[in-house]
Amino acid sequence: MLQDVASKKIFILFSSFIREMSNVRNPEDLMKALVRITTKLANCAWVSVCDPNGNVKFAQGNRDSELSEELKSMVHWSTQNLTPSYLPGEQGTIFIYPLSKAEKIIGVMIGESLGELPIESADTMRILAFLSSTVLENLELYVELERQHNAVEETLRYMHEILNTFSQMIVAVGKDLKPVFSNIRYLDQAKNPLFEEEVKKIVQKVFETGTRQIQELEMNGNFYSIVGEKLEYEGEHQVLVTLADITNTKELERLKNIDKMKTEFVANVSHELRTPLSAIKAYSETLISSIDDLDNATMVDFLKTIYNESLHLERLLEELLDFSRIEQHMLKLERTTFDMMDLVRDVVHSMQEFAKSRGAELLVEQETQDTLITADQRRIRQVLINLVSNGIKYCKKDNSEKYVKVIVQSSEDFLTVVVEDNGVGIPKQIQEKVFEKFFRGGSSLNYEIEGTGLGLTIAKEIVELHGGQIRLESEEQKGSRFFVDFPRGADKHEA
Repeated sequence: MLQDVASKKIFILFSSFIREMSNVRNPEDLMKALVRITTKLANCAWVSVCDPNGNVKFAQGNRDSELSEELKSMVHWSTQNLTPSYLPGEQGTIFIYPLSKAEKIIGVMIGESLGELPIESADTMRILAFLSSTVLENLELYVELERQHNAVEETLRYMHEILNTFSQMIVAVGKDLKPVFSNIRYLDQAKNPLFEEEVKKIVQKVFETGTRQIQELEMNGNFYSIVGEKLEYEGEHQVLVTLADITNTKELERLKNIDKMKTEFVANVSHELRTPLSAIKAYSETLISSIDDLDNATMVDFLKTIYNESLHLERLLEELLDFSRIEQHMLKLERTTFDMMDLVRDVVHSMQEFAKSRGAELLVEQETQDTLITADQRRIRQVLINLVSNGIKYCKKDNSEKYVKVIVQSSEDFLTVVVEDNGVGIPKQIQEKVFEKFFRGGSSLNYEIEGTGLGLTIAKEIVELHGGQIRLESEEQKGSRFFVDFPRGADKHEA
């Protein structure tokens, strides 16, 4: 009868322990449950759970937290042999159960029963020790994994915070072109569908080429540098895109370029003014010092040179004055109705001597009979002279068939003048800049090609004041074509 009661008690305690094990989430809770059930099962005075070296991790009962050297020695023997130990104690039986799994020592349960330890209780405690070992190892593994997971999460959070402080926008994009990671600055811009589309384009290009891609994007007046890099995470190919707002850098670069061009412009204008002034001075001094020794023909030749150089000087000064008027928005038009073909022929005739001096032929083509236009004739002449003059200046020296051709075309609303040459052409990378003020194709300190570098700027302003536009087609070493579209009647663009 007593044995049945004891067995029932063991069964109840064992069931209770199994239930508690199913709910524990950390090693400490398991140790508490094991000590509590063992205390009830063996009617213990004290029970402790130690690490393999005998250091107490959890204890219950009336005993010091530290084990004696004798007990530590017994603990060592039990763990070495992976077997329980029993020895007489002050109040009953001292028991030592190694907590092991696959010969790996996880800990030790040690305690003292009040009175002799029943065999049935000892066997049950052996089973509890085995079950606890298995669960304890899993819990320690779980705790370690959780610790590592938390460490990774904390590292990711930390890295995310760092990336959010970057001024650049950062996004990692997968094969499906969807972001898998992005910092807060990118999220702010991703609301713009055009911005998102540009990111997808560079991502696709990286996937297609397998190489790093760099490009610049202008959007709403801001400039962005976009860099796409290959990235692989857990076997999945991705693209890391970094976007930087370089608007301020671009503006600084632009201002530096303008400052440099202004400096070169001043040097170039000084050279252009000095050339005719030097000629005028030299011929004038010769006339003053040698007037009695010169014959009429030589004197007339000298005077013609002085006159021509003064005209050259006048043109330079007029160009500078026109530029000043443009800057101050004071350039005005005086409109009349005239025949564009008559003006074209007049311009070509006036440029013949200059063309011959460069070995170039001037040609005229008329593709329409409707050539009347209402515009400022003097200003239109200025535009055509500039374009024809540039065509002559930039002829290729080694070309035996150099030419500049002026073609007059028409449409319903516009009269178009095309100035075509087979000269050196304009590199593609600078074609958009040729109409900018102070800009010249090469260094403006190279004086082989004369001029201030303002001609095309002034020409563009004059054409646009008429409500027209000037366009360029060019291929390096093959020549250029300038298209000038003039509205036929009065326009509304003049201030």
